[in-house]
Amino acid sequence: MTQKKPLNIYFFFIIMSVFPLIDFMNGLFISSHIPIPVGTAYRFFCFIYLVCCIIHAGLRKNLYTFITVTFIIGSLMLLVIQAIVLQNSISILFADLTVFTKFFLWVVIAYFVYQRKEIFLQMNYSKVFLAISIFFTLGMLIPYFLNVGNQAYVNSNAGYKSFFYASNDLTIAFMINATFVGWLFTKALRRKAVKQSLFLLLLYLGIIVSLILISTKTGIVYGIVFTVGILIHFLFCQKEFKPIYRIVTFMIAVAALIGLIIAGWDFIISATSGTVDRITYFYRLYNGNLVRLLTSSRSDYMAGGYELFVDNNNNFLIPLIGFGFEYRLIHFERLGLIEMDPVDGLYALGFIGVVLTTVMLGYFFFVSLKKQNRSIYTLAFMVFMFYSISAGHVMFSALSSTMLGLVCGGIILQKYKHSSMQVIEDVSKEVKQSEYIDGWTRV
Repeated sequence: MTQKKPLNIYFFFIIMSVFPLIDFMNGLFISSHIPIPVGTAYRFFCFIYLVCCIIHAGLRKNLYTFITVTFIIGSLMLLVIQAIVLQNSISILFADLTVFTKFFLWVVIAYFVYQRKEIFLQMNYSKVFLAISIFFTLGMLIPYFLNVGNQAYVNSNAGYKSFFYASNDLTIAFMINATFVGWLFTKALRRKAVKQSLFLLLLYLGIIVSLILISTKTGIVYGIVFTVGILIHFLFCQKEFKPIYRIVTFMIAVAALIGLIIAGWDFIISATSGTVDRITYFYRLYNGNLVRLLTSSRSDYMAGGYELFVDNNNNFLIPLIGFGFEYRLIHFERLGLIEMDPVDGLYALGFIGVVLTTVMLGYFFFVSLKKQNRSIYTLAFMVFMFYSISAGHVMFSALSSTMLGLVCGGIILQKYKHSSMQVIEDVSKEVKQSEYIDGWTRV
């Protein structure tokens, strides 16, 4: 039985799919010194729209709802208490609210999907990730070949980022794009859909090229590891194909990759030379200290931030409630942003905030790891968590928070997928039995 799909479902797909275009325009305006906050306005609209839809649909009485509501209300209470304890101005309060809008966005996206899971289960939910991947890749490659756009570091050729705002956010976006497009490619191969497979292969190559252009250590390593993983998965797990076919295809793919690397060696060197120079420079500056190098000095900032966090001159509530976000940036400057989400979460939200966030993330973690729920969304969620811990820019970044919400929505759908299929089978049997008894035949 198919269920009518309301307009808000299609609208959700549209506003989620086009967000790379919004971020591209936002970066373009910033680069042109045009003060139009397109990205902020878009995220605020999405947040308000999703919250209104959630309230209109009504909250379900279950554990997931309890955890979600507790997370949001508890975090807002921390914000109010911080404003009182630190005597924050209205401007600081509103600046923190802006961060909280990003921080809550992934949660409300996932809950929106959960409320409408019966409808989403009838649709190809993964198409939203395909659309996002296409827009991101075009937004990177077209400006690059037109020789316009920005580098990650001013007066440096290290890390091309087109007109997108932050290279770290962009890295995790393309890591997730690679994950989903690679997965869709293997599915298309399994169905022997030749045209779709070729399109997805070209898109995947575009994503890998984009990761090379961005030139972050994590992004390049992930691109290599995931590509090798796809090849190994095809060789050993694609039972639909004969072993000889898999072996030959694997060898051809490896040869093609080697050929592409040789043919594009000058491009790879050109795209990554600035980043290599910066790594070499900092390696010498740090006297060969690999911890400082691999963490981009985050280990130093983390230690300095902790000293400020536990300073005896602080109010006794600070370890519990944190400093907030804007207060740290104003008073602690570079130590106000460590760029490791668990650490920034601790210093900004205190131990209470860390507990609230851990419980919220822990719910999706354990749901995604259940045997019947494991899927591509499980892998994507783990990639997010790894990047959140090592490089940050996931929990408190609008771009990655949006993608995390969509991944968590996929985890929710995977959880209810099997039970929904069982319900459909049971209903179908009941309909057939009733039709047989009544003597009617449905046309």
